[in-house]
Amino acid sequence: MTYPTIFLLRHGQTEWNIAARLQGTLDSALTEKGRLQALRQGALLDSCLSQYPDMSVLSSPQGRALMTAKIVSEGNNLSINQDVRLREISAGSWDGAYLDDIERNHGHLFEQARNAFELMFLAPDGEGETSVLARCRAVLADQKKPVILVTHGATLCVLRGLLRGMQFEEMLNLDHEQGCIYQIKAGVETILR
Repeated sequence: MTYPTIFLLRHGQTEWNIAARLQGTLDSALTEKGRLQALRQGALLDSCLSQYPDMSVLSSPQGRALMTAKIVSEGNNLSINQDVRLREISAGSWDGAYLDDIERNHGHLFEQARNAFELMFLAPDGEGETSVLARCRAVLADQKKPVILVTHGATLCVLRGLLRGMQFEEMLNLDHEQGCIYQIKAGVETILR
């Protein structure tokens, strides 16, 4: 499938990112650093908007992503729409859990995961790979012109992987940096910092 140019942003740093807690469907506030990361993303968008002046922002409705979208949009006069398909993967009963507790209580799954995002896909009662892939494919299929998508770490990796034509296992190895913009045009990713 051919997609328009997509600009992907992960929300800024949150309190639970610092505390090593899985957020999933739950939420925590942006830290001061997280707000500064969103401001930086807004500044980085300036040059993109001159090339694509009619872009809008599509954001996850979860607080940390929506706050990031609002900060990014303030200086750029961008409209924001929310799309629940951009939410973070649910880790079921692990949403809000500390990584240390998951390691202590589910060591075999913890050791199997390459990173915290893969761990979320392994959660026994979580959303899982099939559902996340389906909703990410659906949101991308709806995009007819360049757009800015504001989302979360695991969902970001899946969206980037789909846009780049990757297999799911490859997606799990992608980084998920905060404070940058992942621009993907014709399957080629450029990271704006």
